[in-house]
Amino acid sequence: MCLALALLAGCGGSENASSAAPAGDSAAPSTTPDLGKVSIRISACNSLEHPQTLGLLVMKDYVESKTGGNVSVEVFPNSQLGAERESVEQVKNGTLEMATASIGPITTFCDKFMVLDIPFMFDSYEEAWMVLDSQAGWDLFNQLEAENLKGLAWMENGFRHVTNSVKPINSVADFKGLKIRTMEAPMHMANFQALGANPTPVPFSELYMAMSQKIVDGQENPLANIWDLKMNEVQKYVTLSKHLYDSMPLVTNLEWYNKLPSEYQTVISEGALLGQNYSRFVNAAREEAIIAKLTDLGMEFNELSPEAKAEMVSISQTTVSDKVKAEIGEDYVNKFMDAMNAAKAEILLGVE
Repeated sequence: MCLALALLAGCGGSENASSAAPAGDSAAPSTTPDLGKVSIRISACNSLEHPQTLGLLVMKDYVESKTGGNVSVEVFPNSQLGAERESVEQVKNGTLEMATASIGPITTFCDKFMVLDIPFMFDSYEEAWMVLDSQAGWDLFNQLEAENLKGLAWMENGFRHVTNSVKPINSVADFKGLKIRTMEAPMHMANFQALGANPTPVPFSELYMAMSQKIVDGQENPLANIWDLKMNEVQKYVTLSKHLYDSMPLVTNLEWYNKLPSEYQTVISEGALLGQNYSRFVNAAREEAIIAKLTDLGMEFNELSPEAKAEMVSISQTTVSDKVKAEIGEDYVNKFMDAMNAAKAEILLGVE
Protein backbone atom coordinates (compact mmCIF):
# COMPACT_ATOMS: atom_id res chain seq x y z
CA MET A 1 0.00 0.00 0.00
CA CYS A 2 2.87 2.38 0.81
CA LEU A 3 4.34 1.89 -2.66
CA ALA A 4 0.95 2.48 -4.26
CA LEU A 5 0.43 5.71 -2.31
CA ALA A 6 3.88 6.92 -3.25
CA LEU A 7 3.23 6.22 -6.93
CA LEU A 8 -0.11 8.00 -6.68
CA ALA A 9 1.28 11.12 -5.03
CA GLY A 10 2.38 12.70 -8.29
CA CYS A 11 -1.08 12.64 -9.91
CA GLY A 12 -2.49 15.91 -11.13
CA GLY A 13 0.86 17.51 -11.86
CA SER A 14 2.71 19.03 -14.82
CA GLU A 15 1.76 18.64 -18.46
CA ASN A 16 5.33 19.30 -19.63
CA ALA A 17 6.26 16.42 -21.92
CA SER A 18 9.97 17.12 -21.42
CA SER A 19 9.76 16.10 -17.75
CA ALA A 20 12.44 13.66 -16.61
CA ALA A 21 11.46 10.03 -16.72
CA PRO A 22 10.61 8.44 -13.39
CA ALA A 23 13.02 5.59 -13.97
CA GLY A 24 15.50 4.39 -16.52
CA ASP A 25 19.20 4.41 -17.29
CA SER A 26 19.98 8.10 -17.55
CA ALA A 27 23.44 7.68 -16.02
CA ALA A 28 24.54 5.06 -18.54
CA PRO A 29 26.90 6.19 -21.30
CA SER A 30 25.98 5.92 -24.95
CA THR A 31 26.34 2.37 -26.24
CA THR A 32 25.66 3.06 -29.92
CA PRO A 33 27.82 4.93 -32.43
CA ASP A 34 26.74 8.26 -33.89
CA LEU A 35 24.56 7.09 -36.78
CA GLY A 36 22.83 10.39 -37.36
CA LYS A 37 20.05 12.29 -35.62
CA VAL A 38 16.57 10.80 -35.32
CA SER A 39 13.52 12.46 -33.76
CA ILE A 40 10.60 10.40 -32.45
CA ARG A 41 7.23 11.88 -31.55
CA ILE A 42 4.83 9.67 -29.60
CA SER A 43 1.11 10.44 -29.30
CA ALA A 44 -0.64 9.38 -26.08
CA CYS A 45 -4.24 10.00 -25.06
CA ASN A 46 -3.67 10.16 -21.29
CA SER A 47 -1.93 12.59 -18.95
CA LEU A 48 1.75 12.42 -18.06
CA GLU A 49 0.83 10.70 -14.79
CA HIS A 50 -0.99 7.77 -16.41
CA PRO A 51 0.90 4.43 -16.27
CA GLN A 52 1.22 4.10 -20.05
CA THR A 53 2.63 7.62 -20.36
CA LEU A 54 5.03 7.02 -17.48
CA GLY A 55 6.17 3.95 -19.39
CA LEU A 56 6.77 6.07 -22.47
CA LEU A 57 8.93 8.42 -20.40
CA VAL A 58 11.01 5.45 -19.24
CA MET A 59 11.43 4.51 -22.88
CA LYS A 60 12.41 8.09 -23.73
CA ASP A 61 15.05 8.19 -20.99
CA TYR A 62 16.53 4.83 -22.02
CA VAL A 63 16.65 5.54 -25.75
CA GLU A 64 18.14 9.00 -25.39
CA SER A 65 20.79 7.87 -22.89
CA LYS A 66 21.79 4.77 -24.87
CA THR A 67 22.20 6.79 -28.09
CA GLY A 68 23.91 9.75 -26.48
CA GLY A 69 20.99 11.94 -27.49
CA ASN A 70 21.26 11.05 -31.17
CA VAL A 71 17.76 9.62 -30.97
CA SER A 72 15.43 12.07 -29.26
CA VAL A 73 11.96 11.14 -28.02
CA GLU A 74 9.13 13.58 -27.34
CA VAL A 75 5.92 12.37 -25.70
CA PHE A 76 2.70 14.26 -26.42
CA PRO A 77 0.05 13.42 -23.76
CA ASN A 78 -3.65 14.26 -23.56
CA SER A 79 -4.38 13.59 -27.25
CA GLN A 80 -2.46 16.70 -28.30
CA LEU A 81 -1.70 15.15 -31.68
CA GLY A 82 -5.14 13.62 -32.13
CA ALA A 83 -7.43 10.95 -30.73
CA GLU A 84 -6.21 7.35 -30.62
CA ARG A 85 -7.56 6.24 -33.99
CA GLU A 86 -6.46 9.48 -35.66
CA SER A 87 -2.95 9.18 -34.19
CA VAL A 88 -2.52 5.60 -35.40
CA GLU A 89 -3.70 6.73 -38.85
CA GLN A 90 -0.94 9.36 -38.81
CA VAL A 91 1.61 6.69 -37.91
CA LYS A 92 0.37 4.44 -40.70
CA ASN A 93 0.64 7.29 -43.21
CA GLY A 94 4.13 8.28 -42.06
CA THR A 95 3.31 11.73 -40.68
CA LEU A 96 3.94 10.60 -37.08
CA GLU A 97 6.56 8.18 -35.77
CA MET A 98 4.69 6.43 -32.93
CA ALA A 99 1.42 6.29 -31.03
CA THR A 100 -0.30 4.28 -28.33
CA ALA A 101 -3.94 3.24 -28.61
CA SER A 102 -6.39 0.97 -26.85
CA ILE A 103 -7.35 -2.32 -28.46
CA GLY A 104 -10.69 -0.92 -29.72
CA PRO A 105 -9.15 1.67 -32.08
CA ILE A 106 -6.46 -0.81 -33.16
CA THR A 107 -9.17 -3.18 -34.43
CA THR A 108 -10.10 -0.62 -37.10
CA PHE A 109 -6.65 -1.21 -38.65
CA CYS A 110 -6.35 -4.96 -37.99
CA ASP A 111 -9.54 -6.85 -37.24
CA LYS A 112 -7.63 -9.82 -35.76
CA PHE A 113 -7.18 -7.72 -32.59
CA MET A 114 -10.92 -8.18 -32.00
CA VAL A 115 -10.00 -11.45 -30.32
CA LEU A 116 -8.77 -9.34 -27.38
CA ASP A 117 -12.20 -7.68 -27.14
CA ILE A 118 -13.83 -10.91 -25.94
CA PRO A 119 -14.83 -10.16 -22.32
CA PHE A 120 -13.63 -12.03 -19.24
CA MET A 121 -10.73 -13.83 -20.93
CA PHE A 122 -8.32 -13.07 -18.09
CA ASP A 123 -8.69 -13.39 -14.33
CA SER A 124 -5.50 -11.57 -13.41
CA TYR A 125 -2.85 -9.22 -14.75
CA GLU A 126 -0.34 -12.07 -14.65
CA GLU A 127 -2.49 -14.13 -17.01
CA ALA A 128 -2.90 -11.24 -19.44
CA TRP A 129 0.81 -10.45 -19.44
CA MET A 130 1.78 -14.09 -19.98
CA VAL A 131 -0.48 -14.28 -23.04
CA LEU A 132 0.47 -10.96 -24.63
CA ASP A 133 4.17 -11.64 -24.11
CA SER A 134 3.86 -15.14 -25.60
CA GLN A 135 3.99 -16.02 -29.28
CA ALA A 136 0.22 -15.41 -29.41
CA GLY A 137 0.79 -11.72 -28.68
CA TRP A 138 3.67 -11.38 -31.12
CA ASP A 139 1.60 -13.08 -33.81
CA LEU A 140 -0.99 -10.33 -33.37
CA PHE A 141 1.71 -7.68 -33.73
CA ASN A 142 2.89 -9.40 -36.92
CA GLN A 143 -0.62 -8.94 -38.35
CA LEU A 144 -0.13 -5.15 -38.18
CA GLU A 145 2.64 -5.18 -40.76
CA ALA A 146 0.14 -5.48 -43.62
CA GLU A 147 -1.04 -2.00 -42.54
CA ASN A 148 2.50 -0.52 -42.52
CA LEU A 149 2.48 -0.65 -38.71
CA LYS A 150 4.86 -2.38 -36.33
CA GLY A 151 3.95 -3.29 -32.77
CA LEU A 152 6.71 -2.53 -30.28
CA ALA A 153 5.16 -3.11 -26.85
CA TRP A 154 1.94 -3.50 -24.87
CA MET A 155 1.69 -0.39 -22.69
CA GLU A 156 -0.60 -0.82 -19.71
CA ASN A 157 -4.16 0.41 -19.38
CA GLY A 158 -5.68 -2.21 -17.10
CA PHE A 159 -8.92 -4.04 -16.42
CA ARG A 160 -11.98 -2.07 -17.44
CA HIS A 161 -14.76 -1.36 -14.92
CA VAL A 162 -18.17 0.35 -15.17
CA THR A 163 -19.07 3.71 -13.59
CA ASN A 164 -22.33 5.66 -13.67
CA SER A 165 -24.11 8.55 -11.99
CA VAL A 166 -27.52 6.88 -11.57
CA LYS A 167 -27.37 3.80 -9.34
CA PRO A 168 -25.19 0.91 -8.18
CA ILE A 169 -25.00 -1.94 -10.69
CA ASN A 170 -25.59 -5.16 -8.76
CA SER A 171 -27.02 -7.29 -11.55
CA VAL A 172 -27.34 -7.43 -15.33
CA ALA A 173 -30.86 -6.03 -14.96
CA ASP A 174 -29.37 -2.79 -13.59
CA PHE A 175 -27.77 -2.05 -16.97
CA LYS A 176 -31.17 -1.68 -18.62
CA GLY A 177 -31.62 1.75 -20.18
CA LEU A 178 -28.31 3.21 -18.96
CA LYS A 179 -26.46 5.28 -21.54
CA ILE A 180 -22.95 3.86 -21.27
CA ARG A 181 -20.11 5.53 -23.11
CA THR A 182 -17.91 3.13 -25.03
CA MET A 183 -15.10 3.58 -27.49
CA GLU A 184 -16.09 3.47 -31.14
CA ALA A 185 -15.38 -0.26 -31.07
CA PRO A 186 -18.03 -2.62 -32.48
CA MET A 187 -17.44 -5.40 -29.93
CA HIS A 188 -17.58 -3.02 -26.96
CA MET A 189 -20.88 -1.64 -28.20
CA ALA A 190 -22.29 -5.11 -28.88
CA ASN A 191 -21.40 -6.21 -25.36
CA PHE A 192 -23.23 -3.40 -23.58
CA GLN A 193 -26.19 -3.60 -25.91
CA ALA A 194 -26.53 -7.30 -25.04
CA LEU A 195 -26.43 -6.37 -21.35
CA GLY A 196 -29.39 -4.02 -21.87
CA ALA A 197 -27.55 -0.69 -21.86
CA ASN A 198 -27.55 1.94 -24.60
CA PRO A 199 -23.90 2.08 -25.76
CA THR A 200 -22.87 5.56 -26.87
CA PRO A 201 -19.46 6.03 -28.52
CA VAL A 202 -17.63 9.17 -27.37
CA PRO A 203 -13.92 10.03 -27.92
CA PHE A 204 -11.89 9.84 -24.71
CA SER A 205 -10.95 13.51 -25.03
CA GLU A 206 -14.68 14.41 -24.89
CA LEU A 207 -15.69 11.92 -22.20
CA TYR A 208 -15.56 14.21 -19.17
CA MET A 209 -17.79 16.76 -20.87
CA ALA A 210 -20.22 14.04 -21.97
CA MET A 211 -20.54 12.84 -18.38
CA SER A 212 -20.82 16.31 -16.87
CA GLN A 213 -23.53 17.33 -19.35
CA LYS A 214 -25.40 14.02 -18.84
CA ILE A 215 -25.01 13.06 -22.48
CA VAL A 216 -24.12 9.67 -21.03
CA ASP A 217 -25.04 8.15 -17.67
CA GLY A 218 -21.84 6.21 -17.32
CA GLN A 219 -18.81 4.71 -18.99
CA GLU A 220 -16.31 1.85 -18.73
CA ASN A 221 -12.59 2.31 -18.20
CA PRO A 222 -9.68 1.09 -16.09
CA LEU A 223 -9.10 2.60 -12.65
CA ALA A 224 -6.12 4.55 -13.97
CA ASN A 225 -8.40 6.43 -16.38
CA ILE A 226 -11.14 6.90 -13.77
CA TRP A 227 -8.54 8.60 -11.58
CA ASP A 228 -6.79 10.40 -14.43
CA LEU A 229 -10.01 12.02 -15.65
CA LYS A 230 -11.25 12.93 -12.16
CA MET A 231 -14.45 11.01 -12.79
CA ASN A 232 -15.37 11.33 -9.11
CA GLU A 233 -16.54 14.84 -10.00
CA VAL A 234 -19.20 13.54 -12.39
CA GLN A 235 -19.77 9.87 -11.47
CA LYS A 236 -20.91 8.30 -8.20
CA TYR A 237 -20.93 4.51 -8.60
CA VAL A 238 -18.12 2.15 -9.62
CA THR A 239 -18.75 -1.52 -10.32
CA LEU A 240 -15.47 -3.45 -10.28
CA SER A 241 -16.53 -5.70 -13.13
CA LYS A 242 -13.09 -6.49 -14.62
CA HIS A 243 -15.02 -7.28 -17.78
CA LEU A 244 -12.15 -6.62 -20.16
CA TYR A 245 -8.37 -6.38 -19.93
CA ASP A 246 -7.20 -3.49 -22.08
CA SER A 247 -3.61 -3.05 -23.14
CA MET A 248 -2.38 -0.15 -25.26
CA PRO A 249 -0.15 -1.26 -28.14
CA LEU A 250 2.70 1.09 -28.95
CA VAL A 251 2.95 1.15 -32.74
CA THR A 252 5.40 2.70 -35.15
CA ASN A 253 5.51 3.19 -38.91
CA LEU A 254 6.98 -0.02 -40.33
CA GLU A 255 8.65 1.56 -43.37
CA TRP A 256 10.23 4.29 -41.22
CA TYR A 257 11.42 1.77 -38.63
CA ASN A 258 12.98 -0.52 -41.23
CA LYS A 259 15.09 2.36 -42.55
CA LEU A 260 16.65 3.02 -39.14
CA PRO A 261 20.15 1.70 -38.41
CA SER A 262 19.90 -1.71 -36.74
CA GLU A 263 21.64 -0.32 -33.65
CA TYR A 264 18.85 2.24 -33.22
CA GLN A 265 16.19 -0.39 -33.83
CA THR A 266 17.63 -2.51 -31.01
CA VAL A 267 17.73 0.36 -28.53
CA ILE A 268 14.19 1.50 -29.42
CA SER A 269 12.82 -2.04 -29.04
CA GLU A 270 14.60 -2.49 -25.70
CA GLY A 271 13.34 0.87 -24.46
CA ALA A 272 9.78 0.07 -25.49
CA LEU A 273 9.80 -3.20 -23.52
CA LEU A 274 11.30 -1.49 -20.47
CA GLY A 275 8.53 1.10 -20.67
CA GLN A 276 5.92 -1.62 -21.09
CA ASN A 277 7.01 -3.42 -17.93
CA TYR A 278 7.28 -0.20 -15.94
CA SER A 279 3.76 0.83 -16.94
CA ARG A 280 2.42 -2.57 -15.88
CA PHE A 281 4.03 -2.52 -12.46
CA VAL A 282 3.01 1.08 -11.76
CA ASN A 283 -0.59 0.38 -12.70
CA ALA A 284 -0.88 -2.77 -10.60
CA ALA A 285 0.81 -1.15 -7.60
CA ARG A 286 -1.39 1.93 -7.50
CA GLU A 287 -4.88 0.45 -8.02
CA GLU A 288 -5.55 -0.19 -4.33
CA ALA A 289 -4.55 3.38 -3.56
CA ILE A 290 -6.79 4.75 -6.32
CA ILE A 291 -9.80 2.93 -4.88
CA ALA A 292 -9.02 4.32 -1.42
CA LYS A 293 -8.58 7.86 -2.74
CA LEU A 294 -11.75 7.79 -4.83
CA THR A 295 -13.72 6.36 -1.90
CA ASP A 296 -12.53 9.29 0.22
CA LEU A 297 -13.72 11.59 -2.57
CA GLY A 298 -17.23 10.13 -2.42
CA MET A 299 -17.34 7.38 -5.01
CA GLU A 300 -19.08 4.14 -4.03
CA PHE A 301 -17.49 0.84 -5.08
CA ASN A 302 -19.13 -2.54 -5.36
CA GLU A 303 -18.40 -5.98 -6.81
CA LEU A 304 -20.91 -8.26 -8.45
CA SER A 305 -22.09 -11.32 -6.56
CA PRO A 306 -20.87 -14.66 -7.99
CA GLU A 307 -24.35 -15.25 -9.45
CA ALA A 308 -24.57 -11.80 -11.05
CA LYS A 309 -21.06 -12.05 -12.46
CA ALA A 310 -21.78 -15.50 -13.89
CA GLU A 311 -24.79 -14.07 -15.73
CA MET A 312 -22.75 -11.16 -17.07
CA VAL A 313 -19.94 -13.47 -18.16
CA SER A 314 -22.39 -15.75 -19.98
CA ILE A 315 -24.10 -12.92 -21.86
CA SER A 316 -20.94 -10.98 -22.67
CA GLN A 317 -18.78 -13.89 -23.75
CA THR A 318 -21.45 -15.57 -25.86
CA THR A 319 -22.45 -12.35 -27.62
CA VAL A 320 -18.99 -11.01 -28.36
CA SER A 321 -17.33 -14.35 -29.06
CA ASP A 322 -19.94 -15.19 -31.70
CA LYS A 323 -19.54 -11.78 -33.34
CA VAL A 324 -15.75 -11.95 -33.30
CA LYS A 325 -15.82 -15.42 -34.90
CA ALA A 326 -18.14 -14.08 -37.60
CA GLU A 327 -15.75 -11.17 -38.28
CA ILE A 328 -12.33 -12.83 -38.24
CA GLY A 329 -13.09 -16.54 -38.53
CA GLU A 330 -13.76 -19.27 -36.00
CA ASP A 331 -10.48 -21.02 -36.82
CA TYR A 332 -8.41 -17.96 -35.90
CA VAL A 333 -10.30 -17.42 -32.65
CA ASN A 334 -9.95 -21.07 -31.65
CA LYS A 335 -6.24 -21.04 -32.49
CA PHE A 336 -5.73 -17.94 -30.35
CA MET A 337 -7.71 -19.45 -27.47
CA ASP A 338 -5.55 -22.58 -27.60
CA ALA A 339 -2.39 -20.46 -27.50
CA MET A 340 -3.87 -18.35 -24.70
CA ASN A 341 -4.68 -21.39 -22.59
CA ALA A 342 -1.20 -22.81 -23.16
CA ALA A 343 0.38 -19.54 -22.01
CA LYS A 344 -1.89 -19.43 -18.95
CA ALA A 345 -0.90 -23.00 -18.06
CA GLU A 346 2.75 -21.97 -17.87
CA ILE A 347 1.94 -19.88 -14.79
CA LEU A 348 1.33 -23.06 -12.79
CA LEU A 349 4.06 -25.10 -14.45
CA GLY A 350 5.80 -27.16 -11.78
CA VAL A 351 3.38 -26.35 -8.95
CA GLU A 352 0.34 -28.37 -9.97
